[in-house]
This record gives sequence, structure tokens and C-alpha cells, in this order.
Amino acid sequence: MNVRNWIPAMLLALFFTSCSNDMPSPTPKGEGETIVFATSIPNPEGSTGSVYLQAIPNLNPARYDNKNAIPTGFAATPIALPDGDIYSLPAYSGSSKAEVVRYRLDAQNRFVSKGALTLPAGSGASCIVKLNAQKAYLTLQSLGLIYVFNPETMTLIKTIDLNKLSHADTKVSPAAMIIRDGYLYVGLSQFDSKWQPRENKVEIALINTAKDELERVIVNETLGVSVPTRPTDAKSIFMDEQQDIYINCISAFGADPKYHPAGIIRIKKGTHEIDTTYCIRLDQTKVVGLSVDYADYLPAVLYAGQGKLYAYANAYALDTQSKNPYTTLSRVPVVIDLRARTIERIEGFPVSAPFGEAIGLHKGLVVFGSANKEHNGFYTYDPASKKVAGPVVSVEGYPSFFYSFAK
Repeated sequence: MNVRNWIPAMLLALFFTSCSNDMPSPTPKGEGETIVFATSIPNPEGSTGSVYLQAIPNLNPARYDNKNAIPTGFAATPIALPDGDIYSLPAYSGSSKAEVVRYRLDAQNRFVSKGALTLPAGSGASCIVKLNAQKAYLTLQSLGLIYVFNPETMTLIKTIDLNKLSHADTKVSPAAMIIRDGYLYVGLSQFDSKWQPRENKVEIALINTAKDELERVIVNETLGVSVPTRPTDAKSIFMDEQQDIYINCISAFGADPKYHPAGIIRIKKGTHEIDTTYCIRLDQTKVVGLSVDYADYLPAVLYAGQGKLYAYANAYALDTQSKNPYTTLSRVPVVIDLRARTIERIEGFPVSAPFGEAIGLHKGLVVFGSANKEHNGFYTYDPASKKVAGPVVSVEGYPSFFYSFAK
């Protein structure tokens, strides 16, 4: 049985991770090299389970269980920002208390609640970006809404309703966001009832952050990709040093050949239009070092500067005999050169199953969470020496989220 056929049922459990914006601000006082990570433990059917969040002082070799962790929402990974705010979202399925909780770490790396924002039940809270100390944005995928809220007081300021942008056969689902030059760019998923797109079309909502109103919708139908940003993965929309915005389009998650092409597009600095001359289409770009040539889509990405994007590439052809969609070994770490438009597998990493897909940066190293045949834990890659080490840290459960306050 081809694992592609399981994708619609897997989406809620496998493809939703947390969102944040990397904002230029100093490391919070007292946190030093503190690392925050989360592990997921799914139930047998995969759509429900537990997620545990904890903070550790460094990335020294160790094994961690979840005894010192706090619970957070399943399939809605926590959000950590450079200013020290850490957000816990409710379970994407709506099976936990409907609120977003803001935490800070104390001197002993314990989570201290700084307030909670109450949400409607079943809202599909997915992504947070912060404009300043008094204003932040939260996408509510299931409701087609964006909440404007005060992150200091955790109170609602305004609701932006995007439901008028839904198509006849799909529902608008605001996903990952980024702020540039006074505008909030919001990827619109436009999924049908089976979490699939119906068009090879990209739509991005452009919101004026001074008025918090929808100004226009950016549209492209010529590049052949769809679903701009992976829902709830903040890193799937990012800026490079020139402030060009890049967007990871996940299309149909490799599930439907008609809407198969996934890829990376961009919006150049000084314009609100999608660059029609730029697209890294995965169905046309071979992955150097990958036995099956092409990847289906990129479930997780992280821009590290100098045109280098690190990612997990998913290729179902690597494990065609798998009978369990939650343990299929189909994900490999890759490095994407955005300027040369090339993709290369990073040698030395084991192939990972879904859920174990965290990517982060720590003191010059790229950190990948992996759930492979031998270990569940975090591995490191040194871009300078191209050496892979690990698992440096072993964990209980699938390593689904990683954030380091160390620079």
C-alpha cells in the first residue's frame, strides 16, 4: 500500500508544527545557552496523543525523559521567540483547553505562566508572529480568522476575518505569517474537506499592520505550486539578508499527482508581487545524493543565512513497503542553495519517520530531531566541517520541536 494514500488522514497529526517570527532582539537575561524542546507521543491511531515541553541548560550529551516537562497541545507544537516568550497552543484537534498560554523561564529553567488568551473551541490555533511588545498576530486555521492580541496582557485587540476569501470548494485557512515593512504576509492554505488543494494556485493575504485590515490578496497561477507555507510552520515563510521573502509551498503533501508540485517561491524586497522568474520546483529539481532523485515536499525548513536553507525532504519512494504512516522512513535532511537553486542530501543522517522533524540552530550548528530505526533524539550538523554527530541528546518520544537561545 502506498503511503501517499494515507495523507489526508495524517495531516492533523503529522504536518502541523509551531510558528514564530525570528525577531532581532537580545537573548533573555539569565537564559544563556538554554534550549527548549518538545517531544510528541502519538496514540496508535496517530490523530491524538501527548506533547511534552521542557527546557535544558545546554546540548551536552544526555538522555531526557518527560518527568520535568509540562504538557502542551498535540499537533500544535510550542512557539519560542528570541525575546524569551514561549507559547503553548491548544491541541489542534480541539481536545484540550482552548487557550494560548504565554510562559517565561525562571533562573532554574522552570516555566512560569504570564497569562492566557482564551480561544473559541476547535479554532485550530497555529501560528504567532510578534510586531512589538503590545501587538502580535495569531492564525486560527479552522475558523478562517486572525486574532490581533496584546502579548504582554494576553488580551484580544481585534479579529480579522478572512472567510470571504474562501473558494466554493475550499475553505481559507490562514497559515504561517511574516512581517515586513509594515505589512503582514499570510499564507492561505485553501484546503478542501480532505485537506487537499483544488488548484495549482498561490494566494497570500496582505494585511496593513497600522490598520490591521486586509489590503489585498497576492495571487500567482503560473508557477505550478500551491498551498503557500506549511500550515503552522513559521519557518516556511522567511526573509534573507536582502529582505526578500521566500515561501515553502507544500501543495498536496505529495498525495495527489494533479497538485503534486511543491516548491519554493519568493517576493522580492520592495514589491508585493510573487516573483514569476523564481521557483525551485521539487518535481524538476533532483536531490543530489538521494537514491530516488526527487522529493515530494519539504515538511520542515530553517533558513540559516548566506542563501542556505536547511530542511527535511520527504520522499515516499524511500519506503514504499511501509504499512504504518506514522513510522514510514521517508524523511532526510537536506541543504538547499536558494541562489544556485540546488538541493543536496546531507550525508551521515539516518532516515527519519514523521513527528521527528525538528530543525534548529545552536552555536553555529544545525540541529535536526530524528526518529529513526535506532534512536529518537537530536543530531547536529556543522556546516563548516560538514560533520554529523549524534544523537547528541536522546529523548523519550519523537523530537518534534527545538529552539536554542544561544547564539
